[in-house]
Amino acid sequence: MQYKTKKLLIYQKLREEILNGQYEFGEKLVISRLAKRFESSEIPIREAMNQLEAEKLIEFKPHTGAIVSTLSLKDIQEIFELRVELEGLATRLAAEALTKETLKELREILDDSRVAFKNKKYERFEELNIEFHLKIYSECDNQLLFRTIKDLWSNTNRYPSLFKENDSHIKLSMQEHEEIYSALTNKDGMLAENSMIRHKARAGKEILRVKQWDFYNRLNGLIEENK
Repeated sequence: MQYKTKKLLIYQKLREEILNGQYEFGEKLVISRLAKRFESSEIPIREAMNQLEAEKLIEFKPHTGAIVSTLSLKDIQEIFELRVELEGLATRLAAEALTKETLKELREILDDSRVAFKNKKYERFEELNIEFHLKIYSECDNQLLFRTIKDLWSNTNRYPSLFKENDSHIKLSMQEHEEIYSALTNKDGMLAENSMIRHKARAGKEILRVKQWDFYNRLNGLIEENK
């Protein structure tokens, strides 16, 4: 029982670190170093890694070992195809259930977001963006749907931030958040759903644009290094 607990703790910690973006794509995970870090034998490390591989968070390369998996443009596209539909649905289901107190909390989040943007606190704006969305989805009265959305959101820190010094995107997001909030205030579930779908679809396209730009910058950097 103690051995299984050790393996589970290692797995949970590594999974959390990968999803939080603490590792670069392609970064090597050395089993001996991890065993030393977690003060364990290599066996629970390997078993934790097997579980991470099953979730496609790491992969094993011949002659290299375990590396952190890369999120491709196709991976991101597939994630957002699901997010657009599921988050739209959760918003519609939440529309009728939202209380005055929850609407007040959403209003405060939106107001705080404007202050964060005005002060160029991009990380704070991103935190409030997540809080705004998850506050809505948590009211959908469908725990399976909510858990699935949170699982898809867990990849957020693995791709480039949409909000880091991206003022034009932030301005559009704030406008779209206001439209969603207005529809929710009026308990118009269909309008709220459609507004959320448009909002998430645009965010998905922006993520792909930023990711593609990041890829080209890295490629150009490698070319310059090898001149």
